[in-house]
Amino acid sequence: MSSSPKSLKSNPLLLLFLALFTSMMIIPPTLAAPYHTFPRVRVPQSHYEVLKMRQKTLLNPNAVTDIHCIDRTAHIVFHDQNVAELSICGGMAGSSNTPCAGSPATTEGKSGSALFTLTALEGGAGIVLTKEAWEACVRAARAACPTGSLSAVCVGGASRGGDVGFSLTAV
Repeated sequence: MSSSPKSLKSNPLLLLFLALFTSMMIIPPTLAAPYHTFPRVRVPQSHYEVLKMRQKTLLNPNAVTDIHCIDRTAHIVFHDQNVAELSICGGMAGSSNTPCAGSPATTEGKSGSALFTLTALEGGAGIVLTKEAWEACVRAARAACPTGSLSAVCVGGASRGGDVGFSLTAV
């Protein structure tokens, strides 16, 4: 293909491309969109390893009921959510069958931008969720509401066979 003016007239797409390309070259940088930098959140490599392990666990959609996505635009940092998730009941470190210490009627887990609030729904009952059951409830709720704040009911998890209501909100 020759690059004579005659061939440019016969190929309108090439002509359009050349016109756009040359016009983009002469736009002054002050008219371009401003460049924004956002704060970077540094997360240790060990956190990613934990996430990879959690990803291998199965999702049980029957672990929760009554799921409500409160505000899908609420900004909750994923790392903060994971830390707050394991901060309920004074901390749920240890094996997956570690129960909620002390069987409280209510408990909170907070970290950075995330706050979990749990309440035993039956009067006089205490929260006896295990770490594994609690993580299953959060995973199932997050499957329905992947971003923002939410509320749901974790089936079981309270003494006397009751359920546990919980919410995740942005702080």
